[in-house]
Amino acid sequence: MISFFSPAQLVHLREQRRHPTCLIFLSGPSASEVSTSQLRAMDIIAVNGSARYLLDQDIKPFIYLVTDGRFARQRLEEFQRHVTESAFTFINQEVFDAAPADLQRWLAERCFIIKELYKREKSGPLKKLKYAFFCARHPSVMMDVPFSRKKRMKGFSKDITVGYCNCKTVAYAAIQLAYSLSYGKIICAGFDLTSGGQRFYERPGEAAMPSEISQDTQKIIAVLRFMREKINPPIFTLSTTTVIPYDIIPLIEHTDEEVK
Repeated sequence: MISFFSPAQLVHLREQRRHPTCLIFLSGPSASEVSTSQLRAMDIIAVNGSARYLLDQDIKPFIYLVTDGRFARQRLEEFQRHVTESAFTFINQEVFDAAPADLQRWLAERCFIIKELYKREKSGPLKKLKYAFFCARHPSVMMDVPFSRKKRMKGFSKDITVGYCNCKTVAYAAIQLAYSLSYGKIICAGFDLTSGGQRFYERPGEAAMPSEISQDTQKIIAVLRFMREKINPPIFTLSTTTVIPYDIIPLIEHTDEEVK
């Protein structure tokens, strides 16, 4: 029986925050341009392999987040280091379920587990009705569920204990997590979505993880626009190379003063 991240744990984690601003440290090439002084001035949510870059510079992530079971399986030793050395770790049910029994026990002792509210983004009338009832019971979750099976669901959860809405990228889960923790400012580093899905932390000769970012870019942008229009979170980006329009996630100047 999985024990999911609870409201009481959320309250406790809010009390552990060290800074009013959260930096979501992602995998795009522009993440490597963030200065160490900036990295040390904010609470960091690191994802996948971006945590290695931080730990190698003696910077401890406040939260380590993984929602893709492939990373934990294919880079197990690296993943375990990140879990052990970060202050807190979040994984989703997919990561937990994909692990063998001995690793599941290890994860249950060290990680908070969060729910993904839907897997398939395509929907029909019955699913629209289902999620309409769900949102009525959970007003912290906002969803747009079209009748047409050809159109895609969009959603945003303001309470990560209820679950998070999918958007083809771990960045969107991280944004919902940061919002749930009530940060006054959320800043993204490396949220580029540039072609090829390059990850700044991958080393020469290292087997690259597969990426579908290029084919999913417009789907991601559509959900981010929904987020901006319906939720309007206090979110900004440090990336000057991103394909995400700045009217969705505004650019914040690359100075230490601006990010505080």
